Amino acid sequence: MTGPAVVIPTHARRDLLRAAVASCVDLPVVVVDDSPNGMGPLHGVTWLRTSGSTGFARAVNHGLDHLAQRGTRAALVLNDDATLQAGCAQRLWQVWTTRGGVVGPVVRRPDGTVQSAGFRLADWGRMKARDSVPQGISSVDAVSGACLLMGTSWRFDPAYSHGMEDIELCRRVRRAGGSVVLVPDATCVHVGGATVATTSPEAQRKAVAGHLRLVGGGWRSGVVVGLALAQVVREAGGVTRARAVVQGWRDWRRG
Repeated sequence: MTGPAVVIPTHARRDLLRAAVASCVDLPVVVVDDSPNGMGPLHGVTWLRTSGSTGFARAVNHGLDHLAQRGTRAALVLNDDATLQAGCAQRLWQVWTTRGGVVGPVVRRPDGTVQSAGFRLADWGRMKARDSVPQGISSVDAVSGACLLMGTSWRFDPAYSHGMEDIELCRRVRRAGGSVVLVPDATCVHVGGATVATTSPEAQRKAVAGHLRLVGGGWRSGVVVGLALAQVVREAGGVTRARAVVQGWRDWRRG
């Protein structure tokens, strides 16, 4: 069985994209150009084009379709603002060939601090990134979509426009009997916010809508909105981001 191919969705960030591609040493790379007006292709990669600004889920799915049609069984999904550290892809592949499901590395910020060592989703609705790295391979509720290895038979849910699509995928895999694990001795560095700034009203709005869709409404919707407003206050996000929380709730209500 051959190794995985890499799928990198990109949205008009050619500077970061070059570094992402360069980190995929000896792996076939499929770049899915989801930028508004399209970019010229990079040499040495398979270049696919969407209709533009379709979102992370649809862009990655386009790449997964391409690989599945060619008989590739596994794909390493990598953000265009992320880079694989030495041995990361090989270690993830080694674990995936024995466990299947979804496997992910420790995701670190450029300064070396832990951005995500997997996620925990509480029954009452709170979703939290783990910042402590376990000693060994660890079962988690979800791993970060910034870098994860998955089978090409799976697809992201396009109803999630930007945010929580990775959590939803992992939860679906687990419910189907698959495993979702963090591999602590594999590392990816993620800048974050290259497509949508993480502290922007747009990111806040989409994250709230995605989180509400994830928990499925009911009393948990109040918890999600309350947590989002608390985050805005904690980060001094101001009135604009508070309004974005309400807009996200309205987006979710509209379906």
